[in-house]
Amino acid sequence: MKLKTILLTGVSGVIGRLVATNLIENFKIIAIGSEYSRIPESIRHHKNFKFYERNFLTINTTSELGILEPVDLVLHLAGVVSGSKISEIDYFKINSESTKLLLGLAKEKKSHAFGLASSVSVYGHHESNLSLESERLGSSVYARSKIAAENHCLGSSVPFSLFRIASVYGHGTKSFVSKLHSLFQKGIYPSFGKERKKSILHVEDLVSFLCAWCEAALEEKVVQPVYVLSHPEAVTISMVVEELRRQGKAKYKGIPIPIFGFLIPVFNFFYRRLRSLQGAPYHESPLYPLLSSVEIFDERSWKDLRLSPKWDLRKGISQYK
Repeated sequence: MKLKTILLTGVSGVIGRLVATNLIENFKIIAIGSEYSRIPESIRHHKNFKFYERNFLTINTTSELGILEPVDLVLHLAGVVSGSKISEIDYFKINSESTKLLLGLAKEKKSHAFGLASSVSVYGHHESNLSLESERLGSSVYARSKIAAENHCLGSSVPFSLFRIASVYGHGTKSFVSKLHSLFQKGIYPSFGKERKKSILHVEDLVSFLCAWCEAALEEKVVQPVYVLSHPEAVTISMVVEELRRQGKAKYKGIPIPIFGFLIPVFNFFYRRLRSLQGAPYHESPLYPLLSSVEIFDERSWKDLRLSPKWDLRKGISQYK
């Protein structure tokens, strides 16, 4: 039987590699990217894998993609993450315009569905409890570029699903949990006077969901236009640090470094000046991942594919060395 084909972006990243590993035995994977050397040999040399080296900064039309094979489904995981040191124009080129480009390809190929990795950051700050239907108020350049990408899907005739994903943690990721783990191993951690809870999701739970979605979409089952993917238990910095300490993830208990509210604007001012002297763009404070807080959980998103998150904070932290 002829295998169905998934066009996958972001395969050189942690999430993309795991998705490809889980799907490659039963589907043909066509990958688009620019970092072939970062893809594990077990994927690179697999008979069901083909790689096209492409740079979304330089491609403007579907013909320039040069994808000749049929494409049954597109899963767009590639993108610039929050805090990247590139210009705002490039943020939108990679996160937003690449989505528009791949939607065009999906339409040409008559693909069954298009999946876009977005973020709960699109919701921004809300005073009231968040739900899937809450207004998208995200104001950072990252959030705005993801909102723009989502809008391309919302205006497309291609069947699509948006995955609004919470902060992804686990081995190999660069989430705020991973950054706290790194600081804790050095014997320090930031301490804020007032903390708000932040939604998180372990990479294994995310990969399980994405693979289940691919299989459902390729079986032409009804999939939802928007999913919110997070664990039901949101966390604070203190909760993460306490779990790191409980599991003995460092030789020392860790020294709290107080981050007083009045010092944050001062720090941001000098950091902005430093970026200016370096001739580098400034989008947000390096403290932003710790200060930003989106707490949301949507049980319907998981139930739609008959799944539930399996990795709580205790189990997730145990994966860190």
